[in-house]
Amino acid sequence: MTVSMSEVRKAIPRGMAFAVMVAFILLNGLGIWQLERLKWKEGLIADMARTEAMAPLPVSELLALRRPDWRSAKLPICVIPADHLIYMHSEVSGTPGFRILTACSGLLVDLGFSEAKLSDWQSVTILPEGRLRPFEKSGTLTPVNRPLDHDWYWRSAGEMGSALKVRVRDDFFLVLDLKLSHTNIHGLSQGPLTAPLPNRHFEYALTWFGLGWALLGVFGSVIYQRYKKANTFA
Repeated sequence: MTVSMSEVRKAIPRGMAFAVMVAFILLNGLGIWQLERLKWKEGLIADMARTEAMAPLPVSELLALRRPDWRSAKLPICVIPADHLIYMHSEVSGTPGFRILTACSGLLVDLGFSEAKLSDWQSVTILPEGRLRPFEKSGTLTPVNRPLDHDWYWRSAGEMGSALKVRVRDDFFLVLDLKLSHTNIHGLSQGPLTAPLPNRHFEYALTWFGLGWALLGVFGSVIYQRYKKANTFA
């Protein structure tokens, strides 16, 4: 059977062809974007691993650097009274509880995780040491903080600084390393010193590329069926 190119062209629905072409370009563009995100995420993970081997420095020295992210920092001695704590809703391995936050030397400090509020907290003096982390933005599904009700869901330097009656930086906060800070408070457990960084961008890229080429396959099948039908009844 001889295939007539003119008949094939007639079998191509022009409106659908345009829509498929646009969708194919968009899907492959998303795949390329995910590959770029993969490269960025690999660099960030490598940078976090590199900073783990660096000795801690005074926070004033670190904050003067161009990239203090994830570095180990030391803060001056800090006295934390019971009314100087913020309990932010969180969970660890499916267990609900609170991230316990305070402020020291102009930085918001994440002290750790507790399943319940620390009712027996009196006044604690610590020499804070931990990792500097940049503030994250609240997600679209993150509930709104309600400072008047002491109901917290995400780290907000402005709101939390006002609640603690101190001015805190809005670019970096410190995650306390309980062991290095020689801090042992009943009910308080170590939080992750660095943010968890899942890296599935290669899988996402394959998904977008696969959808693009699958769309072409479906469109090719449509053209074949239209061509076959036209020649069957010709």
